[in-house]
This record gives sequence, structure tokens and C-alpha cells, in this order.
Amino acid sequence: MRPPPLPDLFGRAVCRIHCLGVGGMGVAPLAIYLARAGWRVSGEDDALSREVSVLLAGAGIEVGPLPTGCDLVVRSSAIPDSHRSLTAALGRGLACVRRGELLAEVLRDKKLVAVCGSHGKTTTTAMLVAVLRGAGFPAGYIAGGLFNDSTPPAGVGSNEWVVAEVDESDGTIGGFSPEITLLVNLDWDHPDRYGSPADIEAAFAALCARTRGAVLVSDACALSLRLAPSATTFGRSGSFSGVLVGENEGRMTLMLGGRFKPAEALVRATGDFNASNATAALAAAQLMGVEPSRRSLADYAGVRRRQAVLMDEGGVTVMEDYAHHPAEIRALLSSLRRRVASYWGDLGDRPHLTRMVAQIDRVEAVRCDSEHEAAWLERNLLERQLPPWNRSRGGQEVPVYIRLDERPCAPGLKVVHAIRPSASARHFGPYLGGLRARLAVSALHR
Repeated sequence: MRPPPLPDLFGRAVCRIHCLGVGGMGVAPLAIYLARAGWRVSGEDDALSREVSVLLAGAGIEVGPLPTGCDLVVRSSAIPDSHRSLTAALGRGLACVRRGELLAEVLRDKKLVAVCGSHGKTTTTAMLVAVLRGAGFPAGYIAGGLFNDSTPPAGVGSNEWVVAEVDESDGTIGGFSPEITLLVNLDWDHPDRYGSPADIEAAFAALCARTRGAVLVSDACALSLRLAPSATTFGRSGSFSGVLVGENEGRMTLMLGGRFKPAEALVRATGDFNASNATAALAAAQLMGVEPSRRSLADYAGVRRRQAVLMDEGGVTVMEDYAHHPAEIRALLSSLRRRVASYWGDLGDRPHLTRMVAQIDRVEAVRCDSEHEAAWLERNLLERQLPPWNRSRGGQEVPVYIRLDERPCAPGLKVVHAIRPSASARHFGPYLGGLRARLAVSALHR
């Protein structure tokens, strides 16, 4: 049986495609998808890892210089205009396009689920792929990273759906018209491309407007909600709601609600950011027609360079993570602080810190990332201002939190000493000084 004919690309017949930067996580998955779909694919990269070489060879992709008989060249955004193969291709009169342009063209007749936004695209894409594969739903996919197990970074499905990570960094986002847009969150990023926040907002607003079906956005991202006010939401209080209620041995439990069919989900990941990613992936799967189960992500393998442990010896753990935007680093550190012993656990007698505290003239504001840190700072920095009200049994100072109860039947604010996970409540803190916390609650009530 003869394979079906390849579709034209950019209005012309294309049989052979050469990929510049084929070792990167933008082009390598796309090259594998193209090869699996029937095109003859080759590529080159100045820093090709052995692992990616094996994946390319497994897909039948030839690694080497620009071949004769090539019809189209695709380049990574990292490839400069002066690259020898790019200039050679242009000298031959070959069409040369960017990764995002070819991705949009190849998927133009598919039902595309575009996973996009500023932080968490790769993890959310990988989680969605895991849910679909676990359910036996034969969608194609093109991820933006390597899985921690044997799952390839791209696959050609047997139905009309394709899940793909859509990157905004090079401006090619304007070529996509998805069936479903999953906007994980949005921050001003890539200022070399988007000179102001308004520029990147306009790009994503236009993508949402071109989406043929559902637009799915985070209920915690005010900017996303403003760009797509009629979108379906996911998150703690979204129309697809997911609340982290427990973590144990590298897994977390999400309490699901709203439009979700299962009541809870077990996820092989930890932290609030991954809870949001998992909620988004489960919601997108359900919008695609797949009913997720409690264990859809229980064995999720994860993605390389996302909290990857490089060494764990002698009480020291070295991790690698792709986080580079300030918001990503903040979320990563917040997650890690709950998983490792706090540096602030026994600092009362550290002479160097005692000397440091003496040099502080005035405290404008304090943010604490752990109860240990809050307690230490209260004892050593704010002791004279600490009211007796903020002492627990035995005279030990403890931090306090503000609990916001959002139930329509019993809304309210109060000060508490511990967080009790609840789908109907949010907690803010920890705060130093019980008097300040009580004044804050009183002001909020007014």
C-alpha cells in the first residue's frame, strides 16, 4: 500500500527538508515529526548531543551538511544570518523559513492544541501528552523538550489532533490558528522582539481571537483574563478547578472540581506551579474529548532540565532547571523550599548573622519563605516589637497567616497560625508580628 501523498508546503511540493540547529529542543522534535510524517529530513548542528543524535537516527534523519536535492531549509532562531549553510541555501535559491513558520504550515489542516505562554509550556505539553497516551487517544504531538522516559519528543498520530508547544520568542506565533489555545500564563518576555508589554499582549490577544474552539487560561493570571475575557479558566477557582491538597514522596494530590469529571488526580510532580500545569493539561484533555482519570498523571515521567537532580550526596543536592525568567525562578525556589530542610532551622547562635543583624538600621518590609526564617527573624530582629499575642504555647514565637474564606455562605478573614488546605480558602503569609496581621485583617474587613 502506497503512503498518502505529502501535502504542499508554502504552495509548492516539498520532499526533502534540511534543518539548521537540529540538536536544539525547538527543531529536533519538529524534525522527528516531519520524518515520521513522510518527509525526507536531514540536519546539522554545531553542538549535537549523543542523546539527540540517537533520537534523530531512530527517526531516519541524516546528520550532515546541506545536501543536494534539498527543497526547503528550516532554521532555529539561534541560527545567525551568516551561518554557512544558510547562506549556501539562499545562494541556491532555496526557500528558508523559521521553525515556527514551518510548524504552523505543517499543522494548518490539523486540529491544533497550541500550548503557549510564558512559563511552563514544556511541562504542560508533556503532561497533556502523557494523559492522551495513557488514555489511548492517538493524537500527534510536538513537545519542546526530552521526556525522562522512553517517550519520543514528537509523534505522528492517527487522528486529526496535534498537540504542539507554540513559542512566541521569534514572532512566528502570528501564523497559528489553533483549534484550542492553552495559555498557561503571560509575562513580558523577549524584549528584543517585543519592545513593550503591549506588544506581547497584542500577539497573544490576536492568537486567542484566531482560535476556532476553546481558549483555556489560568484563573490566577489577570493579564490572560483581560486578553481573553470569555475564555474557559483553569486553576484553584477556575471553571476547571484543581487545588493542591497534599504531597507525599514525589507525588501530589489535586482536588478537582467545576467541569472536571474525576474528583481528584494523583500527579507525579510537586509544587504549586506543577499543580497549575497538571490542572491545565487535564482540562485540555477533557476539552479534546478525553475523560481523564485519577491516575492519568500518576506515573508522569517528567521532562529533562526541569528540577533534574544531578547529584545527591552527603546531604547536598545539586539540581538543574531551565528556569530563567524571574517569575520562573521565584516559583522554582518557592517549590524547593517546601521540599528541603530550611537553612534557617538553627541560626539562633550563628555569630556572623548576629553581626549582620546589628548593621540593619531600619526594616521597611520583610518577606519570609519559611516558618523557620520567620521565627528566627522575629527572635533576632523584631524582638522588641513582638507582641505577646504572637507567642504560642511555651513562649515560642510563630508566624501567622491571613486566611480568606471564599465560601458564599460564610465569607470572612481571620488570623491563623497554620495552613489548612481547603478548596474554599486562600492563605496569605507568613507575616511577622501578630499586631500587624490583625491590623491588616481589620483593614480588609472595613
